[in-house]
Amino acid sequence: MRNLKSEEQEKVFKKLKKFIGENTEKLLKGHRLFLHKQKVFHVSDELEKNASSIPKDDLVSIGSCLGRFTKSMHFKLTITSLHVLSKYALHKVWLKNSAEMNFLYANNILKSHILKMSEDVPINANVFVFNQNDLPLGFGVTAKGSTHLSNIEGNTLVVLHQADTGEYIRDEERIV
Repeated sequence: MRNLKSEEQEKVFKKLKKFIGENTEKLLKGHRLFLHKQKVFHVSDELEKNASSIPKDDLVSIGSCLGRFTKSMHFKLTITSLHVLSKYALHKVWLKNSAEMNFLYANNILKSHILKMSEDVPINANVFVFNQNDLPLGFGVTAKGSTHLSNIEGNTLVVLHQADTGEYIRDEERIV
């Protein structure tokens, strides 16, 4: 476990800015980012202090995993970051109850699935997807902006699926 290098930190902040904007300062208040086995962890200062006595080779995980670096050194957010980042979401999409399972099976979101959408969501924006009870389900990228929503048909693709909480079951070995 080590601190992020400046190049790594820049890539992580660039990705986080797409999802939570300037809220990265709020996210890091009382927390730090660490790299361990190509995964980036969001760790509270108190937990970091307590974990300092554990040998690095014995450490499996600490804090919340925000994402990982690929072999080509691109940073990818993982579904394990959803509960941490959704509090600071810039753009949100709420799904109807009938469409919730469809999204959790890694399918894209159509206009007919959407209950409501945040205002002023542009095309190609990163959005957090919620159910009707404001429970975060995952995240995706918009194919249509919120201004176009009223002018399109029900079977038009609106949000491209990136990750959902169903991955905890589908990709259990990879997540751990």
